Amino acid sequence: MIVFQGSEDLSRFLESAIAPGETVVVGLGSELRCDDGFGSYVAVALSNIVSRYSQRDCVEVVNAGTAPEAYLGVLSNKRVVILVDAVLVQLEPPSLVVLRKEEIPPQGTSLSTHSLDLKLLLDLIGGEVYLVGTRPQCLELSLGVTEPVARAIREVIKAFLEALKNLHCIKTV
Repeated sequence: MIVFQGSEDLSRFLESAIAPGETVVVGLGSELRCDDGFGSYVAVALSNIVSRYSQRDCVEVVNAGTAPEAYLGVLSNKRVVILVDAVLVQLEPPSLVVLRKEEIPPQGTSLSTHSLDLKLLLDLIGGEVYLVGTRPQCLELSLGVTEPVARAIREVIKAFLEALKNLHCIKTV
């Protein structure tokens, strides 16, 4: 697990992880469960920016919500899969973490906030898989996110934008 305190170091990591034309960013989470919507909010914002400012087909962005299995075809056709999700780690937001595929624990010890065992899904995906996340403070039924998670969302979007600019995937936003 790699811990980041801001967008600058995460941006450098993402720049090294993204394979232009062969990467999908997948937002996970339920926007109805407060901070669990972290990944979905990132995916929606990033998708809007990429569709507007993309200079080439560098990354695909999908908001899988609570049904990532519905995107198995997309996930299995990419060399790099970057999941964005709320994760149960012992760090306070807006601290950010990156887990590699092999660091995502099996069912029963999952760091995910979802009932779906991500490890099972990831075993069906070849290639490199990373999970970018922050710790949720609220998982109750509620729209919107807490302020610390909102800051984490902004940091992740900023990191992706910087990485995509450096890879010449998007014009200056």
